Amino acid sequence: MKRIPIACYFILLLAPFAQPELTVAGDQPSDFTRPYLQFSKPPINNRNQPHRPMHADLSRFADEAWILPVRSAHLSPGQITARALNMPGLRPFFLVGEDPQSLAWLRQRATELQEMDAAGLAVEVADTEALARIRAAAPGITILPVNGNDIASRLQIEHYPVLITATSLEQ
Repeated sequence: MKRIPIACYFILLLAPFAQPELTVAGDQPSDFTRPYLQFSKPPINNRNQPHRPMHADLSRFADEAWILPVRSAHLSPGQITARALNMPGLRPFFLVGEDPQSLAWLRQRATELQEMDAAGLAVEVADTEALARIRAAAPGITILPVNGNDIASRLQIEHYPVLITATSLEQ
């Protein structure tokens, strides 16, 4: 079985936000659909700017409670063995949880993580308060709640906190 680099999964995760505007079949009413569309058309708002690109800012959801709690059954807090990786072009990212070990690790390495522009994935988060505690441990760093099971199986890791770069996996 061929292994796919983790960067491909991040691209697939973000791909829906980069799609151009879609054309819906009902945009051009035919004789068959015209009677139905006359009543369902939205009002025209001339203040809208058509074809203006919209960018999703994943770090600032209005309400992230819909995704919580996040549980990653294949991961738990613990020690990992550092090892080399060969994933050219991979942006550094890290996995953490709401446990005391992860929070201490984040506080210790916050400056280093920010300098390398690492993104954070919170793989064990019970609620919005726990997510706020994780983010407070490393201010200025984007940390999103994500299930880490797929990453754990592909990188063959069982524990967090862990930093993954293009050249290494380390704690």
